[in-house]
Amino acid sequence: MININEFLQNKKEIILNNKTSPEQWHVLLCFDDDYALPAGVNIHSIIKNNADKALHFHLFMQNVSDANKSKIAQLASDLVSLTEYDINDKLQIHTNNTKYFPVSACLRIIAPLIISKDINKLLYVDSDTLCLGSLEQLFNTNLTDQVVAAVPDVENTQKSQCKKFEIEYGNYFNSGVILYNIENWNQLDVTNKALNLLNEGVAYKFPDQDVLNLLLKDKVYYLPRKYNNITVLTVEGNEDLKISDNAIFIHYVSGSKPWFRLYLTPVYQQYINGSPWRDTSLLLANNKSPSTTRRYAKILSNEGKYWRAFLYYTLYLKHKIWKK
Repeated sequence: MININEFLQNKKEIILNNKTSPEQWHVLLCFDDDYALPAGVNIHSIIKNNADKALHFHLFMQNVSDANKSKIAQLASDLVSLTEYDINDKLQIHTNNTKYFPVSACLRIIAPLIISKDINKLLYVDSDTLCLGSLEQLFNTNLTDQVVAAVPDVENTQKSQCKKFEIEYGNYFNSGVILYNIENWNQLDVTNKALNLLNEGVAYKFPDQDVLNLLLKDKVYYLPRKYNNITVLTVEGNEDLKISDNAIFIHYVSGSKPWFRLYLTPVYQQYINGSPWRDTSLLLANNKSPSTTRRYAKILSNEGKYWRAFLYYTLYLKHKIWKK
């Protein structure tokens, strides 16, 4: 049995209103400093689109700077409470599963054991999602007989992962938006089982997502696509303007994240402007994923914009060398 509490270095509550609402909605985000800005923007988007609701955000953080913590604290209000959980480096995941995914991506697995048992439903959202609407219907989902509610992943992922893990086609879910029934989760000891799988040495393509799909077969309530609109941005493509009008969450997957200037969209800019990160200077592209800059250089070259293509290819080489 894993001692979950040894991973918790510090816990800090920011509650401006001492009256706890019985209808309070609990939301979980897990991130390191690289994802502090999008996590904060996402929190702001949830608050903005659920302005009349009592919200409590549970923030599981690893190595987040004091500057970003200070900005996060500014999101608290009479209706918005924050609890910060600083997770230390004792949480270890086998290196086969941390090559492309940070350890912080697995914090969603330990959170249900650490968060108060008095909470029944807990909504987890990836930091690279953005809320566009009310969460009322989502929190009213009946999970009495299920462990989680989630959205089935896209077709290409279904084809590869369902076959690999012997999951009925269409039932492999994306872990970017998950509604937990905490009691059922803990009764099934999902946290310990998932951590054991991740540390056996087997390399998973989508580590935490794969093991949760393995463990939670037949224990999932499947949500409609509007709660997890998987979106891939291209340079100046503004794909998030083209999704369904009833979308509740946009999920920005791949390395083309909207908090880099190459992929910044009007939709995302709107929420940055309303957040404590409004004056932050955004990076041009992800220094840890220089291939996105190289692809943009190729696009410019094909368009005959050779000077700009040269500049971006030079930037790509700089990023690549810096990464090494």
